[in-house]
Parts: sequence; C-alpha cells; structure tokens
Amino acid sequence: MLSQLRRIVQDVAQEPVLSQALSGLVSNIKSALDTECCSVYLADYDQHHFMLMATDGLNPDAVGKVAIGFSEGLIGWVGQREEPINLAAAHQHPRFKVTPEVSEDRFSAFLGCPIIHHRKVLGVLTIQQGTERVFSEDEESFLVTLGAQLASVLANAELREAASPGIGSKSRSSQLNGLPGAPGIAIGEAYVLQPASDFNAVSLQRSEEPDKELSRFYRAVRITKAEFKRSSERMAEHLPADALAIFDVYQQLLDAASLGQEIEQQIADGWCAKSALKRVVEKFARQFEDMEDAYFKERATEIRDLGERVLIHLLDTEQRHHKLPEKVVLVAENVTASMLAEVPRQQLVAIVSLRGSVNSHAAIMARALGVPAVMGVEGLSLMQWQGQRVIVDGYQGHLLLDPAEAIYAEYQQLISEDAELSAHYQAEVTLPAESVCGHRFALMINAGLAVDPEQVNNDVCDGVGLYRTEFPFIIRNQFPTEQEQIALYRDMLSAYPGKPVIMRTLDVGGDKPLPYFAINEENPFLGWRGIRLTLDHPEIFLVQIRAMLKADIASNNLHILLPMISELSEVDESLRLIKQACFEVGDELGLELVRPKVGVMVEVPSIMYQLKELATKVDFCSIGTNDLTQYLLAVDRNNARVASLYDAMHPAVLRALNQMGQQLQALQLPTSVCGELAGEPAGVLLLAAMGYDSFSMNSSQLAKIKWLLRRVSVQELQLVLNDALNSESPKVVRRKVHGFLEQKNLTSQLRS
Repeated sequence: MLSQLRRIVQDVAQEPVLSQALSGLVSNIKSALDTECCSVYLADYDQHHFMLMATDGLNPDAVGKVAIGFSEGLIGWVGQREEPINLAAAHQHPRFKVTPEVSEDRFSAFLGCPIIHHRKVLGVLTIQQGTERVFSEDEESFLVTLGAQLASVLANAELREAASPGIGSKSRSSQLNGLPGAPGIAIGEAYVLQPASDFNAVSLQRSEEPDKELSRFYRAVRITKAEFKRSSERMAEHLPADALAIFDVYQQLLDAASLGQEIEQQIADGWCAKSALKRVVEKFARQFEDMEDAYFKERATEIRDLGERVLIHLLDTEQRHHKLPEKVVLVAENVTASMLAEVPRQQLVAIVSLRGSVNSHAAIMARALGVPAVMGVEGLSLMQWQGQRVIVDGYQGHLLLDPAEAIYAEYQQLISEDAELSAHYQAEVTLPAESVCGHRFALMINAGLAVDPEQVNNDVCDGVGLYRTEFPFIIRNQFPTEQEQIALYRDMLSAYPGKPVIMRTLDVGGDKPLPYFAINEENPFLGWRGIRLTLDHPEIFLVQIRAMLKADIASNNLHILLPMISELSEVDESLRLIKQACFEVGDELGLELVRPKVGVMVEVPSIMYQLKELATKVDFCSIGTNDLTQYLLAVDRNNARVASLYDAMHPAVLRALNQMGQQLQALQLPTSVCGELAGEPAGVLLLAAMGYDSFSMNSSQLAKIKWLLRRVSVQELQLVLNDALNSESPKVVRRKVHGFLEQKNLTSQLRS
C-alpha cells in the first residue's frame, strides 16, 4: 500500500499539466482501491465553491462545469468539517445534493476526504460505490494519507503549470507568495547561483529546441562516461574484477540501446533534456522498486545514482550558459553568505530563498544589505526560476513572474516612491537622535554581512553595535589567518575613531555553517554553535582575539562581545582566554595592553535569570532579539512551516524584554539591543518605552529610525507599551502601535 501511495503522489508531482495530473490521480486511486468511482474537487475561494476537476466514474462532460458551493451538499460538508465523511447510503443523507449533470444516481456508498495545506482546504477527494456499504477503515486511512501527501503538491500545481508553458503556448504572469524577509521592491532577472543536483528539485519543462537539448544530453553523457572510466582505472588495483563490473554496467545503461534511447525519444517528444532524463530514470527506478526480488530492488538506487550524475553535468552546462544579469534577483534553496560574495553588490537587487523565514540568516543578510527579500517560497522548483523576469515585493512577501506591462509600471512607481521616502529620512540623518521630550538615543549599526566593510558616515551613527566576524570565515575554504583577520578588523576599527566598535567573536553553527568545518546535527540551533564551539577550540578563539587586539592598538575603540552565552562558566572561561591573549600580544609587541571592554549577548533564556551575577563579570551586554525570540517561543526561525509563530512582537517576548530592561537599569549595566527588532519602527518604539536607549541596526534602517524617534516622546510611548504588554497576540500589539502612528499622522511616511 505504501508503494502505491508513493507512486500516485509521484505521478501527480511529475505531470506539469494540472488537468492531466488530476485525471491520472483519480484513475490511479480508483484502481488502487478497486472502487467504481473516484473524483476530485478543487476549492475556488473567489467563487466560494468546489469545482469538479477530474473524475473516473461520473459524467466526464461535467468536469470544469459543475460547482458545489462551500456550504452545499456532501462535498461542502467535507470542506466545512475538515474531516472524512463515510456514508453507506449517501443519497439518503439530508446534506446530499442532487446534481443531474454528474450522473451519480447509481452510487450509494460515499467517502469524501479533505485536502488541507497549511490549515486551508484546497479540495475534496471522493470515492463512490454502487453497493450500500461503509468504506473500510483501511480504505479511509488510505484516502486520508493520500490527501495529506497530495496537499503540498496540489497547493502549487497551478503555479507550476503557469511557469512551464507547453510548446507554442504563451506564458502568462503568475504570483507566488512567501514571507516578507526584507522590505523594499525590486525588479530583475532570477539567477540561480547553485542549482540542485537531485531529481526532487527538477520540475518537468518542455523545450522548442530538441536539437540543442539532445546536444546537451550527449555532452553530459560523455562527461559522465569519462568519469566512470577514470573511477574504474583508479580503483582497479583495489577492487576485484566482479566489483569493478558496476562501472561497465553504468556505461552500458547510458548507451543508446538502454536508457539513452528512451531519453532521446522523450527529447524528440518535446521535453527538455533534464526533464527527459528525470522521466526515464524515475520510470525505470520505480519498475525495479516494484519487483519482489531484493537484488533487483537495490538496482533502483543505482539507476537514480546514475541519473543524478548525468543531471549534475546537465545543470552545470545550463548554469554556465546563463550570463549574470545586470539586475540580479538571487534565488537559492537557502541563500548563504558565500553565495552573496559571488554576486557584485551593484548588480544584486533582491533575494529569494525557497527555505527560511523572516528571521533566518538569509533574511538578516538581505536587510543588512538593504535589498528586498522574500523567504519560504513554494510553487516552483529551484531550476524553474532561472532567467525569469520577476518583481520582488519584500513588504508583502509577493513575487510576480513575467509581469504584464501595466503591473510592471505600477511597481516602478512604488520603487520611485520608496526612493523619495528614503531621501525624506536622509534629510535629517545628521541631526541628533533625540525625542521631542529631549531624551537622547544612541543609534549604532550592525555590520559584517558584506564582502566590503559596511561603513556609514561617522557623523550619522554612534559606532558599530554589532560587527559579525563570521563572514570572512564562511566565504573562505579554510580558517582565515591571524594576519588576514588583523587587516579586516583594522579597517572597521579605524573607520569609527573615538566611537565603540563592538566585535562579536565567531558565531557559526545553526544556519551559518563553515564549508570546511562540517557540523552535522539534528537540532543545530540547540547544538554546537557560538561560544560553545570556540571554547571547545581555543586555538580558533585565541587567534581571533589576538587579531582583534593587534588591530585595535592604533584606534583603541574595540569592545568584545561573546555570543550564545548560556551559563556563567562560559563567561569565566572566555575572560580567562582573553586575558591570556592580552598577555601574549603585549609580550610579543613589548606593550602593556589594557583589556578591552567585554560584553555578552543576552539571547539564551537561561542568562536572563543570571543578570545580577553577570553584571559583576562583564562591562556591558547586548540583547539579541532574534535568537531570544526563537528560544522563548520554541520556533525554528528557519522553518517556513512555523514562520507565522515566530514574532518578536509576541507579548511574551515583550514582557521578557521589559523585565530585563528594568533589571539591567537597576544594575546599571550598559545595554544595547542589536537584534532585528531594534531596526523595526514598531519594535524600536516599544523598546524606547521600556527604557532602552541604545539600538544597533542595519545601516539601511538607521535614517528611518532616527527620523521616527525625533517625532515621539517617551511618555506617550509608555502608554502604548502598557497596552502592548496586556495584549493577547502579536497581531493586537501591531494594531496598537499602528493606531498610535496613525494618530501622529506618521503611517503615510513609514512604509514597512
């Protein structure tokens, strides 16, 4: 039964034409359950009805014509209840609706199952039988399981079809929805920097140039065969002849008389090379998987391995044929710092990450660079993005592919309006960050997420509140040397004479892996990351501290920040190593070094309850709202499925921040807030009301935040804070703050 389920779902996923996919679906279900009728209805939320989209057993002429209202009949009842309905005599049920067009008079037994994706009913699957009987628990379980597996496939089927028009058809614009990762609007060409090399990422596409596709396939086969030949020669002295025979088998499978011939035929039928390869390889692999003999079942793995080797070379050829566009919309499964390093900053206009959420590392990088971003996008496989003209709306989380000229013009106007607003903020950027009641704020920048140091005019900010040192580690193929680090840190320190530059020690792990230092964990955000990693490797920690100290000799404005502190012993050990590094550098250079100020990131909930002891050990602290929110709410900020639960404006997070603010002020421990909340207009207003007066944010947000703080008083913000702290949800909190901004006539000048 499991193999049947898998086969049915795979068949739907691989068929690019929605109507054909659904037609095959109902026939396969009917056959698998040996029932007399199977149908599928899809929800249309604009028309508030379920439309019959495919059937094997009802009148085929009714497909695409018969609609059942959301509150009508058994189909509507299944949708309303969001659970299976199993009836022995459906026509006797009071909810049964007579629909002559479908010709279902001969059926009595009815089983309907909802198809639900992200709490939204997408449609209803039904099976029917002439005999009056209740469908068995096994049959019901099969349909429920199938509906759950189909949900994500059907959720994006229409978008897939729109993005992959058939031969000779005209493509139409389509909209994809994701999560707003970084504000702003951009228009550019999608560029997939690192294509995936497995068939799950390949959606079926057609081509009007079979000769070119055939040539690409032949080239990939030649390269693959050459690889097998080299591998066979290299392993000849280590493996017996029977083991080496596998390489000969691979060679033969690629010949025209085997897989090659079918792939050539698929290309001749209008499929592009990678789609033809996928269709043939998965067809043969499934045939082997369905065999009873264990030996032959294992051959399915070898077939897929062979196909993916050819696919790698197909995608490599495809990638090299795509010239870097003038305006790059970078698209990847998960955008990383090393990917950003490969795209010139002046050409990067937006980021699209198929995974991740609002506060994943990719979104944070986008905000740091000041480019719009949309995260957690479903609907297209990675390679379908390549070369698409796309509008990225980072405010709403919308993506428009191949937009019509009228839509294009509208978004061009919005881009112009954004530029005007930016100029509006910039007009006051050199003025003091001072509220109307005379309260002064320190506004600093977050830096370290670009190839070139983000340097802001020294007159417009109060220093660097967070310099992320991990970027030079991530983009290299080995740990940077002490001399390389000295040069990088010196550039940053010297750019802000007389102002603090707070450098965070290496914070990798979680969603920031090092390519040359693999960390494979089931729960990386709860694992070996931040200070835990560097204390386990003092040779890494000491080299970095030494580099910081040497870079600071001329400027004398270094502050050191320790990430991911969860217990006081980590502070003690870090201070011991910093003291050791000071002694070593002083001894090496013949100087008497004074230890720089040292602070900790407050981002792990446990340290919130040790602030009194912490104040006796460190000089300052910095609150990282990103991880703090993640850990308080138990929400992986990289997981799009639970992204709606991650919100730093959650009342529980605000109450924790408020309590910490009061305690830190009583302890007189200097504190800044450096998380993304400090760069969000609503967030910074609430933080200011809590008593925080030092904020560090992405440089692109600084002018806007300064402009906003100059138009409010702390006293009126405290009234808003009281309402926010007593709210039940983040939605209510935002409504309260938005209402305050409306009263102040500030909403029209604060697009966010």
